Amino acid sequence: MSATPFTSSRTASAARTVARRIAAARGGRAVHADGESFLATLHVVGHPMLGVPALDGPDDHDAIVRLSRAGFLPRPLPDVLGLAVRLPGAGGAGGDLDLLLASALWPGWLLTPRGDFASATYSTVLPYDHAGERLRFLAVPGDPTRRVRANTRLLAEAVAERPLVFVLGVDGADRRPLAWLSVHTPLPRDAGEPEGFDPVMNSHPALRPSGWLQEVRVAAYAGSRRGREAKGEVSATVNPHW
Repeated sequence: MSATPFTSSRTASAARTVARRIAAARGGRAVHADGESFLATLHVVGHPMLGVPALDGPDDHDAIVRLSRAGFLPRPLPDVLGLAVRLPGAGGAGGDLDLLLASALWPGWLLTPRGDFASATYSTVLPYDHAGERLRFLAVPGDPTRRVRANTRLLAEAVAERPLVFVLGVDGADRRPLAWLSVHTPLPRDAGEPEGFDPVMNSHPALRPSGWLQEVRVAAYAGSRRGREAKGEVSATVNPHW
């Protein structure tokens, strides 16, 4: 059953308030505050012709990746893990393209706590509209033998020692691998966090986030940003998520 505009509006308003209060209390992101950022390479190997030039032909692209814990559960317990990917200049009008994936049952929206970054399966929780179809991006382990505990304090050392590799694909269009994502170089912490990942603002016209829950997501982002601004942590132009 789809949500009525009234229900959707009420839910979005509640999400904005909750995210604002959590961000203000934490003095940071409402969720996925615990994370590390890396340089990565996206090696496109197969393509279902999505209408996004960066993904529609074999090529290598520089990327920025953030691996994170949602913060629902304390260390050392497993948590919902985040895999955020930014392709600079690959979005609409020369902007960036952001893909946000979280550990989930494959393929789908059911978030799943995991205790290991390397062996988790990730999915974009909400679907995208593409040519009249709905699809999700998926990421599965590129090296089934690799283990990297879900402890962000250990991530930089683990990646510096050996790149962390994922296989990206698209459910609903083509089950063949779309690309290999190699996460290889930790970004220095004193360089600061990349500007917040945002799959709504940093998207492409051929690949638009869809569903009534998008209104809730946008409201939660705004609430988190307001909460951080209250602590003087971000400017009004910076998105807060991931």
